Amino acid sequence: MNIPQPNYIENEKETFVQLSLKDWENFVKEFEQMKNMLTIKSKLERAFREVRQIKKGEKQGTSLKDFLDEL
Repeated sequence: MNIPQPNYIENEKETFVQLSLKDWENFVKEFEQMKNMLTIKSKLERAFREVRQIKKGEKQGTSLKDFLDEL
């Protein structure tokens, strides 16, 4: 990851950050990748939590056949 060199623009009310188009596009791309990774992480955490609940008998599992039939 290459950290962009922003320009700061200030007025009496706010401060703005100005990036090159290339830096902005890279930022958006990396941000989307991070969001996707966090979504996958969250889904995996939920899945592992469900597995623990099934092993403890707190939740009923689904057979592979039933799972495939739902598709």
